[in-house]
Amino acid sequence: MPKIKKEGLLDFSFDWEGLRECPLCSSKIMIPNGKEEWLSMQFWYVMCPSCGLKYMNPRPTQESYQKFYKDYFWQQKVRNIGFRKEGQMWGIKKYKWDNEKKWDPKKGVENKMEKLKALRIDVITKALERKINITKESNVLEVGCGFPVTLDAINKKYGASSYAIEPSKEAQETIKKFENITLLGSYGEELEKIGKGALKFDAVIFSHSLENTSIPFDIMKYAKNALKKNGVIYVQCANLQTFDQMNPYHPYIFSESAFSFLAKKLGMRYERISDTIDRMLTSFFTFS
Repeated sequence: MPKIKKEGLLDFSFDWEGLRECPLCSSKIMIPNGKEEWLSMQFWYVMCPSCGLKYMNPRPTQESYQKFYKDYFWQQKVRNIGFRKEGQMWGIKKYKWDNEKKWDPKKGVENKMEKLKALRIDVITKALERKINITKESNVLEVGCGFPVTLDAINKKYGASSYAIEPSKEAQETIKKFENITLLGSYGEELEKIGKGALKFDAVIFSHSLENTSIPFDIMKYAKNALKKNGVIYVQCANLQTFDQMNPYHPYIFSESAFSFLAKKLGMRYERISDTIDRMLTSFFTFS
């Protein structure tokens, strides 16, 4: 029996729930809009014509996603056995870290950390510098940080206090090796409790993580409550217009119109900082 099968990393099954209305705008109009298959499971998507949100219906339950991201996601990724499908966007670029080889976990972690360093640190820090003044007095939280290269870089460059939320047990073991990063919790849902406490943040970062949650709009509300008076929420995710990234990790695929609707619902200001043809939708949510 292959080692991967023994580890049980390809045996996971989700539990499902059906939605009767759009989770963002409550419209009951659902236009069928594609499907994906993985591990003998089908993932169906619908499009909301009212707010521009694309979402799975039925979708995996919140408990299913929490278990998946705790025990399977990065555990699969670092072994290069997770879901993969090319051709979901035009002009797709293949990076030097992307190949068909399987790695041992140590090699896989190194590979993923190098990729995150190259693709995220400059993008995130330069964007934050446009909106806030990061100093040693600043608190920065990344939700779903994976292997925390961005938080480490922010702490070393600005002296800011870095905080992490990350569900993966495998990634958490790496986070704990960074003495300059505080692990606050496992799931974005824990922001509800964090937001009621005394610790507030100058920036909350969702880099390729908001679309991986089952209740992103509640989580954004909790994140807003966790901000300082002039704090910002940074979100980067697949851009529906150019990167219709249907995969089992993404119960939602966001558009600018959906985020604009969300900002109004939150009582916040929305600003898109990526170009309309970029494959990633990069945005800020700030206080009005």
